Amino acid sequence: MPPGELPGVRARVRAVAADLAAGRNCLWLVTDALVDSGLAEELYGEALRSGPAHVDVPAPGPEAPSPRARAADAEPVPRPADPAPRPADDPPWDDPDDRPWDDTDDLPFLDLPDDGFDLDLGWSVQDRPPRLPAPRRASDGPRHDPYGLLARLAKELSAEPDGAVAALVAPGRDRRPVVGVRAWTERDGGPDPDTGGDTRTGAGAEARTGARTGTEAGGGARTGTGARTGTDTGADPRAEAGAGAGVTHARGAAVERLFRSLAAAVKEAGLPPGERPRLLVVARLRDLPETLPDELRHGLGDTAVHWWWGALGRHDTAAAIAPVLDRGPAPGGRDRDPPGERIRRAVRAETVVEICGPDLELARHLAAEWDGTQHTLGAVLGRSLATLPGPAPADCPPLRRIGALARPGAELRRAWARGAVVSWEGLLRPHPAVWHPAAADARARLATHLSQAQQRVLSPWIEEARQRLAVRALGHLNRPAAAVVADHADRPAAHPGGGPERAFLELQVGELLRAHISGALALPPDDARLLRLLVRARNVLAHRSVLDDRTLDDLCAELAGADLRA
Repeated sequence: MPPGELPGVRARVRAVAADLAAGRNCLWLVTDALVDSGLAEELYGEALRSGPAHVDVPAPGPEAPSPRARAADAEPVPRPADPAPRPADDPPWDDPDDRPWDDTDDLPFLDLPDDGFDLDLGWSVQDRPPRLPAPRRASDGPRHDPYGLLARLAKELSAEPDGAVAALVAPGRDRRPVVGVRAWTERDGGPDPDTGGDTRTGAGAEARTGARTGTEAGGGARTGTGARTGTDTGADPRAEAGAGAGVTHARGAAVERLFRSLAAAVKEAGLPPGERPRLLVVARLRDLPETLPDELRHGLGDTAVHWWWGALGRHDTAAAIAPVLDRGPAPGGRDRDPPGERIRRAVRAETVVEICGPDLELARHLAAEWDGTQHTLGAVLGRSLATLPGPAPADCPPLRRIGALARPGAELRRAWARGAVVSWEGLLRPHPAVWHPAAADARARLATHLSQAQQRVLSPWIEEARQRLAVRALGHLNRPAAAVVADHADRPAAHPGGGPERAFLELQVGELLRAHISGALALPPDDARLLRLLVRARNVLAHRSVLDDRTLDDLCAELAGADLRA
């Protein structure tokens, strides 16, 4: 099943579409891995196309330079002309304090009384042309940045470069569209907090690995951290730093500007919720200013903030790995899938789901590589983690809570973005890559996950087998049913008015085994062997322990045999 068809994914898309239909902007925060896998692009398209009218702001094309390149290529600030030479009879100024002022605007203003006397303070600059500073360069707006977000939006709306927001709220517009922005494609940021370099990151981005090196014009080498080394070519240092080049240095500044300007324009136009243009921005945390998600959640621009947090559950992961585990019908139509095989496959699938949680790629890889035996699980999981990209143990802080909140807290957001911590079935869970490198912790966690998987799969089978054994045991009683219940039941019957036979059918496997051992019940050997195995399996699972491979195989064989005897 494609990830976009999973129930949890569809539910999140519907929630975003509902907020857009209600006239609210939507900021959808996703993890780094979701962008790298391409699923974020698919979610963006599904949510954007949910409305009747939408505008998909295209990503900057390959011809669009990066912010650093735009800074380096910017037109240098003109230097002022050299001053005219001083007259020959002008004595030199040996003392710096005696030199004339370079700029008359910098002369201090003295509010002296006008008493008719001329006061010469020695500040005369006659016959000496002042050296004036270069004129300040006006900050570049959308009109001066043809690759900027607002300029590209204006082009999609057939508006002037500076008129994108005005066109969205202009009177007489038939439909107010949903404007979609992929924030991870924007190039208006400074250093990425994770990569430290160029902000042009996305699916398969080089900056995530930090391995990109090369050379830039100007003779310097660029490393993965964005540092520049080498010899300078004499370029203006202000251009090298990007100062005055019209480059926005805050991460996600263009997205934030769009949110704020559209909110102000909608408020000024007085548009009701049903007639407003709306924004759909899908972003990673590192694509936005740090405080913007909380500002939007607290009321800026009537925006709903959605997190990819707790989106996938047990059924989603199980559906994703089902094609890997499904062997299909046997050739010739012969039944080669007895109950024992189904139980083993279900335990294997549930173990993969328990361990991997919402990491679908890891779940598919583990399901394909693991043969279901417990002694190989740790090694196969380690190889799967080494094959796939994932978080590092240091990425996950200590988890002080058990339950997950509606959104990751401030202390967990960096770990969530990197995939180190997830919300799984309402619980906070570290990614397997966080705990698996520690051998002792890995063994304990694998045992816990194995036990939980076995309980979920085997408990219904054990209960069904108990009920059938109790029904068959009614025909093998050596004493009245009422006497057997009175002697061996550990608790009162759940239905006391149903008679002694009804109370006998409610006996648990341990109580039935005691009745069999005491002679009050004489079960056939096959049923007695199954009963002992059921008691053993239930005791192991009740104490949160793990059934070893041999016991599990015996139980599967006995359950399959009992199914044939029924």
